[in-house]
Amino acid sequence: MVAYLNHSSSRMISKRSVVKKVLPFFRGPFSTPNVLRKYPLLASLHRGIDGALVGVLLSGTVMTSLTLHSQHLWTLNFSRLHLTRDLSHRLEESTATLERHFLERVVIPNSMVATKSSHLLYVDLPKYKKTPFKDFVATIKDQLTPASYPITNGY
Repeated sequence: MVAYLNHSSSRMISKRSVVKKVLPFFRGPFSTPNVLRKYPLLASLHRGIDGALVGVLLSGTVMTSLTLHSQHLWTLNFSRLHLTRDLSHRLEESTATLERHFLERVVIPNSMVATKSSHLLYVDLPKYKKTPFKDFVATIKDQLTPASYPITNGY
């Protein structure tokens, strides 16, 4: 048995006596049979509201867990993206270094002339004879090849 010290009278009050005094207050007007008998509409309204609150809490919990999970996945993918960008940057640097090395070793011949617009030759497009059946077959063939459907990564 647990005992509490009452500050006003400095005497010990047992836990059971406090419970016995408080419980009749709650049992009287708020007991389920009394409320159901006197106010059935109010009791059913309270039950509905309680159910709605439980539903809101459950949906909030589910949405919070989904949000945290998606943020975790996004963080993992972002770190992979950062690593991929770093690797592609290193690849570009090494390619540029190789190009610079090969360009330094190449000797430019003296016979090459700087390009001017007056040196350009313009050639007419060849005449194209249309064949509707071959064009139709080629179009369908191009549409059915796997290369016509590029693979996209991500979501």
